[in-house]
Amino acid sequence: MPQMFGVPYPMPMPMPTPAPMYSPYPPYPPPPPSSFGCPYPQQQQQPRVIVISDEPPKPQPKKEEKKEEKKKEEKKKEAPPVPPPMPPPVIEKKKEPEPEEDEGPQQFSKFSITSVIMFFVAVIFSVVCIFKTYEAFDLYEAGVDTGDEHYSITRTVAISTGGASVLSFTIATFCSFYAGMRHRHDGHGDGHCCLDGFIIAGWVVYCIAFINDLIILVLAFDEDNVVYPEVVWSALVVSIFAWMLMFGFSEMARRG
Repeated sequence: MPQMFGVPYPMPMPMPTPAPMYSPYPPYPPPPPSSFGCPYPQQQQQPRVIVISDEPPKPQPKKEEKKEEKKKEEKKKEAPPVPPPMPPPVIEKKKEPEPEEDEGPQQFSKFSITSVIMFFVAVIFSVVCIFKTYEAFDLYEAGVDTGDEHYSITRTVAISTGGASVLSFTIATFCSFYAGMRHRHDGHGDGHCCLDGFIIAGWVVYCIAFINDLIILVLAFDEDNVVYPEVVWSALVVSIFAWMLMFGFSEMARRG
């Protein structure tokens, strides 16, 4: 076989170095100095800095939790402010009325005192009226002329004292009635069974006495009419009886 001798390969041609690109602006940041005559800047790697803290790492919220929190905040903003709840009404318990103690009879009313005073004044006027009526009646029986001065004066005094007696009895009866009504309102007189009977009987008898007194006074103003003493006595007795009924009503109401 023919001998094969190695044929030398041609040497590779070196690649031409590229022409550097020049920029009108300076590079920023400035490139670090090249090493080994390399026209291209080489980036220097900075060492990593690791910071170790004592606090444990905080857990990062998940996306779903973040969305739910955002929805809750939006609902709070949209919802109107809820007024604070009203405090429950305070219900006051009614106090049970304490049993009233028996304090005894009430004090004597001023109207009752006035009634007693006016009653005695009325009795005095009535007694004077009766005496003058007797005197006038005796003069009339003796045949004295009705135009006589002494007879006229005696008759006038009898009429005047009779009118004053009627007025005094009226005031005394009304004062006793008013005192009895006040005692009945302030005390426990409603429980007495005789109160209504006394007040009804008192008003009935007083009306009879008042009408009788008015008739006597009207007849006495006529000089031709003769007023008998018995009529005046009857008027006095009925007036006293009416006042006693009304005064008894007031005393029962006071002590009841």
